[in-house]
Amino acid sequence: MARRRQTWRAAPLTLAVVIAFLVISVVVIPVLAYLIYQRQHGYVLPSVLIALTVAVVLYAWRFGVHPRIVADDREVTVVNPFRKSRFGWDELRVVFPGQNGLVIASARTRTEAWCVQKSNTATRRGRYTRADAVAADLLELADEHDPAAQEGDDGLRIRRARPDEVRRLARMERAASEAALEHIFPPEDYPYPIDEIARRWRRLLRNPRVEVRVLDAFDAPVGYLAYDDERVRHLGIVPQQSGQGFGTRLLAHACDEIFAGGAEQSTLWVLEENNRAREFYRHRGWTETDERRECEFPPYPAELRMVRSNPSVPRRRR
Repeated sequence: MARRRQTWRAAPLTLAVVIAFLVISVVVIPVLAYLIYQRQHGYVLPSVLIALTVAVVLYAWRFGVHPRIVADDREVTVVNPFRKSRFGWDELRVVFPGQNGLVIASARTRTEAWCVQKSNTATRRGRYTRADAVAADLLELADEHDPAAQEGDDGLRIRRARPDEVRRLARMERAASEAALEHIFPPEDYPYPIDEIARRWRRLLRNPRVEVRVLDAFDAPVGYLAYDDERVRHLGIVPQQSGQGFGTRLLAHACDEIFAGGAEQSTLWVLEENNRAREFYRHRGWTETDERRECEFPPYPAELRMVRSNPSVPRRRR
């Protein structure tokens, strides 16, 4: 069934101001030009005023009324004053509000829709704005083209994370980390860096090379996932929902997506002292390597690298 075409332009108040300005310009300036002509019987100044009217109308239309975002069954189109960008639903990676416009990007193309903006003040204060609502609408439409985002008979749905869920993602990661890693990061010595984690999620949601997903169980978020073309970056389940196979579901989704892109293997890093997570990954086909690195947060414990081979890629003969 064909989807109804949807269009987003500038905010209603902005459009009202622009249209009012256009009407005033079209009426007042030509009248003024006519009165000047009647009084002076000269063409120079009236001609200048008429030319100014045309310029004002073109400018207001091009920068105020013309910019828009259009979504249909095939793609989303961003129309800016001097450029038009198209993104197929299957290639859409980023939809995130910004001060200069709604950031829309694929892995290779990025643009900012001028007609939908979110001020830095609203971002700092965590206010939900029209820009967040438009972003959520577009991501919901993108999910309609993603089989994994369709709710199954078990009530589970793996959907794209919304830009306004930065704090939610940080809180879910905090809950999962504090439940599993207290022996590595004693909270009395190392308070959880919630603000830094939130900033990291914000960066990930704006990164076209990273996919950020949320697992909903009957419309309630219970887990999070971030991955790129070859690496599972973050995965966790809120403690109250652990042990129900949700982590397995998210991990399988990440591996399927990574391997579908042609990667010979997927990789991840896990804390060396997180024995429960290491066992979880080993039981699902992951192999530990000898590679180690420092964790980015104090007391900087060691992390080890794990890999899983793509079962669809033939092994090389020796």
